[in-house]
Amino acid sequence: MMQPFLDWYGVWAGQAGIEGGQAWVQDPPVGVRLAVQEASKSPVFIKPEHPWEMGGLTPQAMLCDGGVLKMWYIARGAGDDQLPFIAYAESADGFCWERPALHLQEYDGSTANNLLFRFGDFGLQSVFVDPVAPPEARYKAMARDSITYHEGVPVPAMTRERKWAIRRAMEEAGYTPEQRAAALYFVGLLKGAVSPDGKQWTFLEEPLLNVGRTGLDSHNIAAYDAEAGQYVAYLRGHQSRRRIVRRTEGAEFGNWSPPRPVFGTDPQDPIDDDVYAAGYCRYPHGGFHLMFPAMYHRWTATVDVQLATSRDGLLWSRPERKPIISGEPEGYGMVFAFPEMVPLDSETWGVMFIGQYDLHDWGERHDPGRPAEWRWATWKRDRLVALEAPVEGRVTLVERECEGRELTLNFQTQREGGWIKAELVEPPSSPAAPVQAIEGFGLEEADVLAGDELARVATWRGSSDLSALRGRQVAIRLHMGRAKVFAVGM
Repeated sequence: MMQPFLDWYGVWAGQAGIEGGQAWVQDPPVGVRLAVQEASKSPVFIKPEHPWEMGGLTPQAMLCDGGVLKMWYIARGAGDDQLPFIAYAESADGFCWERPALHLQEYDGSTANNLLFRFGDFGLQSVFVDPVAPPEARYKAMARDSITYHEGVPVPAMTRERKWAIRRAMEEAGYTPEQRAAALYFVGLLKGAVSPDGKQWTFLEEPLLNVGRTGLDSHNIAAYDAEAGQYVAYLRGHQSRRRIVRRTEGAEFGNWSPPRPVFGTDPQDPIDDDVYAAGYCRYPHGGFHLMFPAMYHRWTATVDVQLATSRDGLLWSRPERKPIISGEPEGYGMVFAFPEMVPLDSETWGVMFIGQYDLHDWGERHDPGRPAEWRWATWKRDRLVALEAPVEGRVTLVERECEGRELTLNFQTQREGGWIKAELVEPPSSPAAPVQAIEGFGLEEADVLAGDELARVATWRGSSDLSALRGRQVAIRLHMGRAKVFAVGM
């Protein structure tokens, strides 16, 4: 299996030594960095086609099951009186979408449509396949909901207009801010649903979680973590009037733990940045966790998408503080990703995103008349982050057991003068000692690698045979110039 460079784990950091009164560092990385690779963007892949979609489409969830891409989205009919539905579509390639006639909901006198249920009945935000569930509950969905309380009494179906009217009345009556907060508040809920096929859903009566008087006012995502054997959800949160990501988990689909913060901005970020939404998903292989967080820039009222990575879903880092999906050159004011990451063909991975021409805080569109657009953010497989030597560099990887297979690299070199050589070396030792190449697999024997390859086999004087090293702990040392290495496998 190829191991991508998503963080510094797996890279030997070097170790100080002293000999003969001279200090030295054992095999430190030199001239290399982690470089986030900004996504390519596909053409718009879906547009409104039917009357029940003419008021706009909003993506909610996407997954690949059995080689079929499946999508759930909000469909709005034209006109202010048209209530939104959750609709379903599927595709073999991510570009040609079938909207099956499901005969579940009536619209304009006909059930020949792909509508599942009214969004007001279950505000679906996330769908996942549960590998440990019985067939009738194989698909699971999560929605956000809330109950508004006025003077301690729950008020069902509280409208925005009524809420503002109550607030104005309290202000006119001289309520203090504390009194207003005690008299009118909401309690956030996570609701669940189960389905055998992703089309016919049963809504669960009991909430998955009551988050109390905290907001869930963005995209919230649930999943099953097979390694941990538990259900997890990544939620909107707030801390000191800043937006963050919270996590909750549990052994059952429901009765989850109190949410706790796991990801937010820090002092290395611009002071006006917030994390608007998590954009959580799993890496297509290898057990990694990803976020494509929507980063909200308050001063410009814009949103773009960065990349965060984790090995356990709890401890998160970002390889770089730069967009991996930006609003340019299209001129989007806001960009939001809706993972998961799915294969679009044998070489390409994609994450669905929506580009909006609105700015977050301005009442007027900065490019009026242009609807939001659905596109794929795409990368060649394993190419989200590069271990890059912009000029010339060297790096040693932490040792691994050689299974006797070939060493394979996913890499790209600059057309003019780019190159890579791979050594196999003894594992770095402690206390520090010089790292020695394994005989026959050193720098002198290594053949030059160049070009743009997703799976190129390394050779030493024309041979790729590693059978003599089977069962032995070996480390890989890469020498690079004007080159990017995205993943290695051995």
